[in-house]
Amino acid sequence: MEQDFKRRILEVLSVTTLVNFLTGFNARLAIVGLPTIASSLHADLWQSIWIIQGYMLGSTIIQLVVGRLADLYGRVRLFNLGLAIFGLSALSAGAAPNPIILIVSRLLQGVGVAFLMSLTITLLTDYVPKERLATWLGINQASWRVGALVGLTVSGFIIDALGWRWVFLVQFPVSLLILMWSQARLRDIYVPVERPVVDITGFTLFTAFMSTLLVGLTLHGYGFADISLATLALSFVALTLFVFNELRTRSPALDLRLFRSWTFTGGIIAQLLYSVGFGASRTLLALYFQVVEGYSPSLTGLLITPYELAFLVFGVLGGYLSDIVGYPIVSSVGLAISSFSLFGLYTVNTTARILIYESLLGVGTGLFVSPNTSSIMLSVPPERRGVASSLRTISFNVGFVASLNIAVLSITNYVPYKLASMLITGGQTASTFLTSSRTALLGKAIKYSFLVQSLIMASAIPFSISRLKQAAPS
Repeated sequence: MEQDFKRRILEVLSVTTLVNFLTGFNARLAIVGLPTIASSLHADLWQSIWIIQGYMLGSTIIQLVVGRLADLYGRVRLFNLGLAIFGLSALSAGAAPNPIILIVSRLLQGVGVAFLMSLTITLLTDYVPKERLATWLGINQASWRVGALVGLTVSGFIIDALGWRWVFLVQFPVSLLILMWSQARLRDIYVPVERPVVDITGFTLFTAFMSTLLVGLTLHGYGFADISLATLALSFVALTLFVFNELRTRSPALDLRLFRSWTFTGGIIAQLLYSVGFGASRTLLALYFQVVEGYSPSLTGLLITPYELAFLVFGVLGGYLSDIVGYPIVSSVGLAISSFSLFGLYTVNTTARILIYESLLGVGTGLFVSPNTSSIMLSVPPERRGVASSLRTISFNVGFVASLNIAVLSITNYVPYKLASMLITGGQTASTFLTSSRTALLGKAIKYSFLVQSLIMASAIPFSISRLKQAAPS
């Protein structure tokens, strides 16, 4: 019996580890291939950004109800549904004839990823003994980071050799094989205690808030100021109604009462501001390397790996140091290093120095993420940790998509929108009329965006360090 139990644990781990690797691989593809994709599909600047933020939007809005749907319909069933959505949307993305189809495909892929990332942790918690859970969660996280590293490097070579469509098409057969293995090996062992209630109203209002916010910012970038302001006002109304609904309903999608704890609230605000400061950094680096410096996608992927490697090392070290000196100090130092490195990217001009500051950004973000995440999760009672995890994920995703929008607005504040679009998509007009001006125009605009990100990152430090008293031993 015990041997059968261990075998089933290993089967679950084989599925979840493969899924984490695949989702990590997928998360880095659009970053490396963005200029090539934009040029191939004749996408403008905002359409290019939506290829990334559409994915984040899909994974954010569905996050509100994933846990409750899993309780209602079963973990494995929803997990396999997520795999199917992920694989089919990858196939659709690879065959996309225009930017709109690609954006919709990426949004659906984000929905699939939301199921996979959330239920991977849930399945492991169901199967793995609690004294071994942290170890295997760490291994699963490492498999995601390894997938991200492979995505950065291999995807560039795939694009150079076969074209950008194959970085999506290759995910379909892999997803299909994992789905077949999952259906053959995974079995639900969780039995619902009660029939949960899904907060459809909260889900709808939050979706309306996120969608109108991003559409409003996009319209502003296109120059439709009046429509943009009206859309952003609708976004604020939707957010207000969402908060009101969550505070009144008996089964909220997100229990906002958790914000009564400053340890939790300070951590969420620091996470949000960190994400706004950090979110667009790798996309900006990819644009700088490919458009300004003229490097190939494969070389660009290799040039961004120092960040991932530094994060991988210092993410583990950050958790260890947090246990020794406390999370406020380590996370605040991480934010300070990250802010300094973004400011450094604003000042430097050579690739060698960019790699130094890029690596330093990996050090800072690695030191911040683990301590801040643990502080958020340990500030709530055990029965609310699922909700706390969802709030942390949502704060990261909201900050990430906001970062992309702020980056575009920063660039277009420095360079006219049409000019920036021509440079990034590499159209004929850009190549014949503006080649000699690329570094002077877009390069300065990207660096200006790094300066804005640096200031936003620094603004998170007070919220992180302010929890020092709460973290002190009693």
